[in-house]
Amino acid sequence: MSSSGVPETPKAPSSVRKTMRAIVWSVYVPSFLLSMGQGILIPVLPGFAKEEMAATVAMVGVAVAARHLGTMVFDVPAGILVSRVGLRRTMYAGIILFGLASIWAAISPNLTSLILARLLAGASFAFWSISRQSYIAYVVPIDVRGRVLSLFGGISRIATIIGPLMGGLLAEFVGIRVPFYAQAVVALVTLVLIIWSTRSMIEPKVLGERHGMIRGITGVVSRHRRDFATAGVAAIMLQFMRAAREFLIPVWGGTLGFGKDDIAYVITASSAIDSVLFPVVGVAMDRWGRKSTGIPAFVILAIAMGLIPLTGSFGALMAVGLLAGFGNGLSTGFVFTMGTDLAPRNNPGEFIGVWRFISDIGGAGGPVMIGGIAQIVSLGAAAVTTAGIGLVGAFMLITVVRETMNRGAFQLQGKSEPDPDNPPK
Repeated sequence: MSSSGVPETPKAPSSVRKTMRAIVWSVYVPSFLLSMGQGILIPVLPGFAKEEMAATVAMVGVAVAARHLGTMVFDVPAGILVSRVGLRRTMYAGIILFGLASIWAAISPNLTSLILARLLAGASFAFWSISRQSYIAYVVPIDVRGRVLSLFGGISRIATIIGPLMGGLLAEFVGIRVPFYAQAVVALVTLVLIIWSTRSMIEPKVLGERHGMIRGITGVVSRHRRDFATAGVAAIMLQFMRAAREFLIPVWGGTLGFGKDDIAYVITASSAIDSVLFPVVGVAMDRWGRKSTGIPAFVILAIAMGLIPLTGSFGALMAVGLLAGFGNGLSTGFVFTMGTDLAPRNNPGEFIGVWRFISDIGGAGGPVMIGGIAQIVSLGAAAVTTAGIGLVGAFMLITVVRETMNRGAFQLQGKSEPDPDNPPK
């Protein structure tokens, strides 16, 4: 912003670097820590529910899905909370609940208690992620958003290299409940960091008339119904595929007789290739549009899921894991960026709450649906079904989902665009 108070037109090359620097400690580092904390349980949770609590494959799916379900249920309330009490307080609440949920899961005596703890973990993720995404929608200009948010997605994916490896090794060589306590420690460190880094955060002002909760949400749904019915459904399918990857690879590895450390190696290698693609993905999304990476991501993930039933050795499962990691890497920041593009800038919380609710249907429903199919038919049939859903998602992106990379929208928002030379801390 110039000294006269008139917003200046940001220059994309400089705004990328300066915007990234401005959100390092308030967004990038805390997101890395929490993503690492969530990843700790990826190779552990299915085996913990099955071995310690004698859960069937279907109930293992419920236990894995509980976190996604908790997130989905609390997405809309979290969006409302952001608009009512602010970003910072909502972030704090999310991190505190995450730590409490980890300890609860660690001391759970039965499957019911574990599922309830994972539901609370899902609620915590809703509070944290929606407050964080609302802040990003306010700070990051649309013409550099692909690069800024792909770095965000890449950081989260790098964290998932460390998280599953840590969780698998702790479970195998220390104790199967230890990874849950490790999650709680990560939450505590993140809380201290976020309190320090956001102490001078400038919160966006909510413009316009404030309506009641029900009226506000129904208004958001009505105004954006086409986007929710097209891009939102595609987001459901992508989240379904991601949840399926987290479920199918560990469970299939278990049926092949692999140890938790072996499964952790597969997931870690998959996450490694996943995490290196974000620079290319960010440039592609800003230059050629968001769908330029979304479509191939769907297709490659579908192929990987369809190949799972054909694996019978550690090497074959590792190859499929690497292919799935490549496909998922191409989707880095895709759902996040599209939702942020579509959100109204001055009051993004309620829109993002609904957007996340819709997309999280895939994450919550994926493990339950896959587990049910595996229980009734077979795990191989569940993998093939997942592949089919991926191909349908690719078709939707090609035919009905509109491109959200609209530089014109950036200029239209210019009156209230933050100064990239001095963005909010």
